[in-house]
Amino acid sequence: MENTRDHRKALASCVVLLILLGVGACGHSNAIDVPDSVTSATVELASVDLEIMQAQEILKRQCMRTKSFDVPIDYTVVTVPQSYVDVGGVFRSKEEAKTVGYNTQTADLTGRNIALDAYVNTLSNSERNRYEQEMGDLDTGGCAAQAYIALFESAENTRAVLDTFDDVIREQSSSAIEAPDVQEAIKDEYMPCMKKAGYDVRGLRGGELAGKKFGRHRKWNEPPNDEEKAMAVRDYQCQADANLMQRINNALERNVGIWMVANEAMLLERHEKLQQAREIANEVIAGKRSYEARD
Repeated sequence: MENTRDHRKALASCVVLLILLGVGACGHSNAIDVPDSVTSATVELASVDLEIMQAQEILKRQCMRTKSFDVPIDYTVVTVPQSYVDVGGVFRSKEEAKTVGYNTQTADLTGRNIALDAYVNTLSNSERNRYEQEMGDLDTGGCAAQAYIALFESAENTRAVLDTFDDVIREQSSSAIEAPDVQEAIKDEYMPCMKKAGYDVRGLRGGELAGKKFGRHRKWNEPPNDEEKAMAVRDYQCQADANLMQRINNALERNVGIWMVANEAMLLERHEKLQQAREIANEVIAGKRSYEARD
């Protein structure tokens, strides 16, 4: 009888701990069951596509042309690795690894702004002041705000989607990369896999090793050479073998799961706006939609 009472007491304590801490314990991997759709939406919202940022830049410059500024417009697809939630160094796909490689190898990450800076430097003081006023930002209006509105329908939608990363950071107790099972996978599976292939990495830092091995050999947006490509593809494969993305997702659910479930409707609505913006962005980059010819 005493053992039964102790067991019930322990079970009750476990339930209380789960509710209070919102973390995995007592034999359960997650404190709360987060729908896959919500986790997927949160991950994507926390690392908004670079295509959207590029399309916003294009629309912004097209808008400035309607204000009589002959700004240059670059339609080149940006190739820079993205973070995964708040974790850097993760390749989302083999194709990304092969075509993008490591950002440490790009000699000039600001290269795409050289032409714009050169143009702005030709403006007189009065015209530069007018340029800055017409450009504005999301809070003050102007072409920067109009470009976002063309993608997200409103400034409010834009803020909601782009603020998700900060929302996640604020709600979580620690970065997903710090989770014990993620660290264990990196140490016991990912690093040995990379070392076997000849890449002695320390943690999820393939980019640092690439910088030491190859030096900064690339110009802005230049594709990786064969050596970097081979290393990046192996990096992706070792990450996949260690099931890193799923482990990071699990850590995210443990850290932010209660908030994610409580805000499921909001997150799914934001994700729908993100998907719509993504479709518009791809049309903008492909030249099928412009600021003047927007819906």
